[in-house]
Amino acid sequence: MSDTEYNYQHFNPRDYNFTIFNGPKAGEKYIDFSATTLEGKEVFLSDYLDKPIVLDTGSITCPMYANTTIEMNKLQKEYPNVHFLLLYIREAHPGGKTQSVKTMEEKISHAKLTDKYYNEQREILIDSLDGNAHNLYGSMPNMTYVIGTDGVVKFRANWTNIDALKAILEKIDTDIIEKQDFYDIVKPRPWIAIRTLLIGGVSAMIEFFMGLPQLMRQHKEVKSKS
Repeated sequence: MSDTEYNYQHFNPRDYNFTIFNGPKAGEKYIDFSATTLEGKEVFLSDYLDKPIVLDTGSITCPMYANTTIEMNKLQKEYPNVHFLLLYIREAHPGGKTQSVKTMEEKISHAKLTDKYYNEQREILIDSLDGNAHNLYGSMPNMTYVIGTDGVVKFRANWTNIDALKAILEKIDTDIIEKQDFYDIVKPRPWIAIRTLLIGGVSAMIEFFMGLPQLMRQHKEVKSKS
């Protein structure tokens, strides 16, 4: 997949298949990858294995990410013995205001805006322009992984699910492995969804609502798996 194909300019539900969740499953070893910090430094996921890792994905135009930032930042304060990392991926709903990125400089600039828009407190790792880490871990817009210090995946969720994540974090020092990985989508509150889509721009909101019937059908298919 080329950079242009991965960083689509217009959202279309056909860019996703929510019934397929690739990447390391719970009980399997994690896959290491390199990423870039907000300061432009190259780091590796393995650099953070001194503590358990909660790896989340998102972008400033993703309503699902926007819907969980407050709770995720609260959890980070509650569990200082865990690294909470946000992997910044492609723009979920690019538009005239926040466009699809063409360079790493643009991607870093977008990632820095998470503080302005969402008061993001977690450490941000910026994926490569072609979405290498995103693709390795399943390509979902807003998914969560929990990785132990031994490099074993303890938990993963196709959509960030705060309640399920809390249950794992309460037992983070045990050998618990949660095999369920498909969870029902937690719909963002309407005002959060609209605000986030408008960060992309009016065209991003129009494209979202045009694709909504197909999105609903896709989520119904996923629900039958969960």
